[in-house]
Amino acid sequence: MKALMKQGSSRLTSNKRHSFRAAALAGLCVGLAGCATSLPEQGADKVILNASIYTQDSDLSWAQAMAVEGNQLSYVGDSAGARALIGQNTQVVDLNGQLVLPGFIDTHAHPVMAAGSSAGIEFDLNQTPEVWLKQIKEYADANPDSKGIIGFGFMAAAFGPEGPTKEMLDEIEPNRPIVLMDEGGHSAWVNSKAFELAGIDRNTPDPIPGTHFYKRDDSGEPTGWCLEAMTFMPMMAQLGLVDEASVIDGADDVFYLFSSFGITTIYDAGFSAFADSSYAAIDQLAKDERLPFRLVTSHMIQSPEHLPDAVATLRSYQQRYASELVHPNVMKIHNDGTKEAKTAGQFEHYIGEPENFGSVLLEGEVLQSFVKEVDAAGFDIHIHAIGDRAVDEALDAFEVVRKDNPNSSNRYSIAHTELVRDEDLTRFAELDVAAQTTPAWFATDGEFENQVVGQERAQKLYRFRKIIDAGGKVTFGSDFPATGSLAGLAPIVNLEMGQTRKYPGEREMPITPPVDAQLTLEEMIRGYTIDAAYQLNMESQLGSLEVGKLADFVVINHNLFEMDVYEQHQAKVTLTYMNGQPVFERDLKARFVEWMLDL
Repeated sequence: MKALMKQGSSRLTSNKRHSFRAAALAGLCVGLAGCATSLPEQGADKVILNASIYTQDSDLSWAQAMAVEGNQLSYVGDSAGARALIGQNTQVVDLNGQLVLPGFIDTHAHPVMAAGSSAGIEFDLNQTPEVWLKQIKEYADANPDSKGIIGFGFMAAAFGPEGPTKEMLDEIEPNRPIVLMDEGGHSAWVNSKAFELAGIDRNTPDPIPGTHFYKRDDSGEPTGWCLEAMTFMPMMAQLGLVDEASVIDGADDVFYLFSSFGITTIYDAGFSAFADSSYAAIDQLAKDERLPFRLVTSHMIQSPEHLPDAVATLRSYQQRYASELVHPNVMKIHNDGTKEAKTAGQFEHYIGEPENFGSVLLEGEVLQSFVKEVDAAGFDIHIHAIGDRAVDEALDAFEVVRKDNPNSSNRYSIAHTELVRDEDLTRFAELDVAAQTTPAWFATDGEFENQVVGQERAQKLYRFRKIIDAGGKVTFGSDFPATGSLAGLAPIVNLEMGQTRKYPGEREMPITPPVDAQLTLEEMIRGYTIDAAYQLNMESQLGSLEVGKLADFVVINHNLFEMDVYEQHQAKVTLTYMNGQPVFERDLKARFVEWMLDL
């Protein structure tokens, strides 16, 4: 499949563009006798006709046609007005009534990390440790010359409270390092060789005790389960398992997937220990015209030791790498873990572990002072917070900076926002903080959540209905590759799940509590478009289809507004345009990839 996906660029070739234009003009001329001689010499670069365009403007108006000049929309309205803009060299695209939406904006993902690790193992988190071990063995045997083995997607909870061990991996491969990240990228399973090469043993202190730490046996020896990024991301960088070359090599395959789902802008929520090599790779990909989307990027804080140089580091990335498609504008603070690893910062302890409340990286005055410093430097701020205590700490910090700098034009957001106390639900609107999340996570049978945080708290997860009703902005992203499956990357699938709080198409499945938290289709689209653009401080350029904005749009083969909600996930993206250029067309190759990936 990888070889197939690399055949040609995800952008249409110049020959395809030419034939596409010629065919469209020929079709237009059938209905307009003599149009070839009556067309003016000058016209728009492109005209989109016969479409159902949901503009997402302030009036939520619909249109039939658009025109594109360069990378911007020059007309949005009825077909008659668009036809007047057709010149001799205008590319005309007749969409035969298909739905057009603003290009989807993924407000939290890791496409660069996914590209860099794409040559490794992809686990099915719903499988068992026995299946994963067999998969590792098969991969090791099939790749005897690789310097190490990386992978992503196992479920740490499947191993019980002690987690996976290095001995399990040593039996498979004792001579090469193995580093496997869990489904959320918040813990890793490593073998003895990885520890040896990285110089980690019983005498190695935990990077951040209680927050980023090695699971240890009674003698203090690391068992092979590394919790939170500072225990394994530097190890992967040190061992060269992800580098500039691996990002560049994996980019086309991974980036194609985003374009195939209609995503035209992505906030990459951090490169961890791979920042320098990741930025270098992105810069090269942009120069080679291999970025099919615009990328808003970060400097990522994962340790208090990162604070003194953080602003200078982000400013340096901005000065070196900012371009039309790359925007290093965000300070990402990775402030707690996950409920799956029982490291998310909670006000109440985890079930069965009365001493474990999770943890937060920065709190109180330390977090507030740093947020004020970043805001004063002119950067947007994105704080990872899953547990209710971590969310509360983030809101407290944003409240301080709002009081200190009420006219700040910087944007503040909280990533994932899974558990929020009742008293904090209205603060998102009051402080103008975007609540970012992944709708694919809304649906669950509740068994795991009940075991980890208890039924009372489990029924308060993902309460974005209340945040929206209070006037807050909610934005959506995939957190790819931490989505469990590729379906979690697809905005159309997420649109359905946000409305139903059920698995796609599962009409008879009970609504995942709280049952009054379902969102509307209009709210879901808003969270992927104009409010997403607002989070990224780009709403003047993106997020709606209006004259003067960038020509980013997605074409969908069925009108979602006219479909049964339980069938919406079956709709397909047929075209994706970014900056006025097609970056994805649902051709035979795309259909084959869908079949291979069971989408």
